Amino acid sequence: MPDSDRRVAAAVAAATAVALVARLVALGARVAHWDEGRVGYWVLRYVETGQYTYHPIVHGPFLFHVNGVVFDLVGASDASMRAVVALIGGLLPATAWLLRDRLKPAETVSLAVLLAANPLLLYYSRFMRSDVLVGALAFAALAFLVRAHDTGRRRHLYAGALSLALAFTTKENVLVYVACWVGALVLLLDWMLLAARQRDEDPTAVLAERLVATARGLRPWARDVAAGGVLFFAVVVFFYAPRPELWRAFSNPALFGDVVRRATVGSVEKFANTWVGGHPHSYVDFFVGDVETLVAGAAAVCVLGIAGFVHDRYRGERPRSLVSFAGYWALASLVIYPAVSDIQAPWAMIHVVVPLAVPAAVGGGLLLSAVGSTRRDGDDAGTAIALVLVAAVVGWMAFTGVAAAFVHPQEPGPLVQYGQPNGDLHPTLAEIDDAVQAHQGGSGPDVLYYGDHFYAASEPSAAPDENFSEPGHWTWRLPLPWYFEGMGAETASTTDIAALNGSTPPVVITRASNYGEVAPRLEGYDATTYELTSEGTPTVFFVRQSGAGNASAANASPGAAVNASAASVAAPTPPTAPTPTSATV
Repeated sequence: MPDSDRRVAAAVAAATAVALVARLVALGARVAHWDEGRVGYWVLRYVETGQYTYHPIVHGPFLFHVNGVVFDLVGASDASMRAVVALIGGLLPATAWLLRDRLKPAETVSLAVLLAANPLLLYYSRFMRSDVLVGALAFAALAFLVRAHDTGRRRHLYAGALSLALAFTTKENVLVYVACWVGALVLLLDWMLLAARQRDEDPTAVLAERLVATARGLRPWARDVAAGGVLFFAVVVFFYAPRPELWRAFSNPALFGDVVRRATVGSVEKFANTWVGGHPHSYVDFFVGDVETLVAGAAAVCVLGIAGFVHDRYRGERPRSLVSFAGYWALASLVIYPAVSDIQAPWAMIHVVVPLAVPAAVGGGLLLSAVGSTRRDGDDAGTAIALVLVAAVVGWMAFTGVAAAFVHPQEPGPLVQYGQPNGDLHPTLAEIDDAVQAHQGGSGPDVLYYGDHFYAASEPSAAPDENFSEPGHWTWRLPLPWYFEGMGAETASTTDIAALNGSTPPVVITRASNYGEVAPRLEGYDATTYELTSEGTPTVFFVRQSGAGNASAANASPGAAVNASAASVAAPTPPTAPTPTSATV
């Protein structure tokens, strides 16, 4: 390996190592987001029951099966549920090495650094969602396939097929990736034909010649392409297949037909019923929100990406297909995601940042090259300017990334989605765990939810259902079910204040607007207030003090019903709540 390649390899390895450390350190410090708590709870139930069926509303099966193994090995926690996403997100910068024949050395290093340090990628690589997974795996698949083309090594083809198959098991928007790739290829083809016309060549003849050449080039790969297709199909079926039906099929092969049908045709039908048709919303509002996210969490990638794309297309020797392809892909994603997203969330822009990093690497390469060229020319002023620009880019990414991921990971901001609890619940959750364990074997539930907002006609179930956004559903308590399931806590809910009597459970949870009527009935309880979303959901946790007996109000009626009738459920509204005097916000 030439010395220049060794230096590039070392730089890419260093960027990857830094990315892994940044994603894995203090991984469990942030309280679970609603989405993390929802999926985490169902993964715990899958581990407990062994039953899995694809539900599009919680996206692909990857996290269910992989985190099921992780939980079996190391236990369930905020850190362990995010570990796989952090690992894959941390390895993403290494894919720059696969593209080294298409990029200059400085560009290859720049790509690795941008994928490692981008604040948006850093924040959501420390988050149990599938967006970083699908982005990283799809990008890796493309990089492996490009490398297979560039080197003729078939192992890269198989690695690409495996990466793409895994991407298909993470989230349904992988179909948007494929659509963007097809569109980008069409634009590259159009550019090729236009260039042929400018050379006074017949575009039709050039197209025919290129198609024949492509067919001839693929002929020696036919067997490997077929084998890669089989690998892709097998991985997708394995992940989407229902459990325990898949395991039963190994002892009764006659069941395989139905298992494969449910994993493929059945999954497509479920996907179409859930996601095809879209979710009505304002495209302009979502587009503006997405642009704001890019400005806040990916400004360096955006500026460098535009500069790199323009330079490669109009200032370089000739436009490079990889840079143009990635630029088209990023632009298409920016246009598409405001239309196909069901909620406005910062994580949608991950799918723009990942491809945009390639033309941004060209822009970053220009800065790095400028440092070297001005030093060689003895241009001290030029060197100083180039170094300041490099420091500004790296410094902005480091400052913004550290602030978002470590300093303010739960506070309202442009990278924090609304479902993120605002405040560190972990100390109170530890107290609740102690209270629950002390109450094990006692009568009644361990945790009682009080009030219309938290009331549910039935407690959490093993299988996801499609109506979790409706008032009166237990998911309105998120992310708490994730924690309580891990504790083994029995929960119940009521809207009857008389239920808070001499047999009150050791833990009572209610909205802060109910504090005035609940607190007098819970003498001997410590009260702490937290926001269960980024803002607007103040919630009081009453935890019985160690050794304290239950208090009962003078007018409380013993045996008051828990889980009152569903007719008592009211649509929740964000309250304006008094602040409990003993609470810690």
